[in-house]
Amino acid sequence: MSPSAFPLAGRTALITGGSRGIGRAIAELFAESGAEVIICSRKQQDLDGVAEGIRAMGGKAHAIQAHVGKLDDIERLVGVLDERGLAVDVLVNNAGISPPNTGTFCDTTPALWDKIMEVNVRGPFFLTAALGRKMAQRGRGSIVNISTTSALMAQPEIGAYCVSKAALNTMTRCFARELGPQGVRVNAISCGVIQTAMGDHTMNDPQRYADMMKINPLKRVGYPEEVAAAALFLASDASSYSSGVILQVDGGVLS
Repeated sequence: MSPSAFPLAGRTALITGGSRGIGRAIAELFAESGAEVIICSRKQQDLDGVAEGIRAMGGKAHAIQAHVGKLDDIERLVGVLDERGLAVDVLVNNAGISPPNTGTFCDTTPALWDKIMEVNVRGPFFLTAALGRKMAQRGRGSIVNISTTSALMAQPEIGAYCVSKAALNTMTRCFARELGPQGVRVNAISCGVIQTAMGDHTMNDPQRYADMMKINPLKRVGYPEEVAAAALFLASDASSYSSGVILQVDGGVLS
C-alpha cells in the first residue's frame, strides 16, 4: 500500500505493543504516512531499536516504556505524554497476550485469568478512557482496537483470551457510542491467524493449522503489514464515517 493513499501528516499516533509484530508494522506504516508515532511496550531496549529504524527512514518516533496491564504505568505514560506536549490524535490498542492454558477452560486459574484481562481488557479500557477524553475535548480523534476472530469463535483451549477479545469488541462499540458526538471514532480490527509470535500457537501445531485452513477461504495466514493497512484506513480520514465497526482481516474465516 502506498502510504500517501491515507495520509496522517500532522497527527500523533500512539501504538501499544509497538516493538514487534502487528504493532511494529502499524508504527512503521503510520510513520511513512506522515504521523509522529509513539510506541510503548514492556521493554525499552526493544522499543529503542524500532524507533531508531523509523527515524532512519525520516520519520518521527518516540519510545516510552509502559506495561499497559499496570494502571500505574498507564498513568505514568499519560503523564509523560502531557509533559512532552504530545497530544494523541490516534490511539491503537494493539498490546495483547494469549498465554497457553495447560488444561481445559474450566481449569483456567485466577492468576492466568487476571493476567489476560489486565492486558487485553483493563489496559485498553483505561488508556482509551484517559486519551479518548482528551480527544473529545479537542473535537476529533480515532481509536483502533486490535481484536481477533477468536472473540466470535469458541476455542476452550484459549477460552480466557476469547472472552477478553469479545469484551474488547463490546468496549469498542460502547466507546464509539459515547465519544462519537465529540468527533472521536472508535473501531476494531478482527484479525485471523497472523504470522507473528502469537500466531505461532496455530502455525506450529499441524492439526490446529490444518483445521484453521479448512475454514479459511484464502488458504493462508495473514501478515502484520495487512493488518497495518487496515489500521491506517481506520486511523485516517478515509474512514471518516465509520465508527463502532469490527473490520475483518481474517482471510474470510468469519464470512
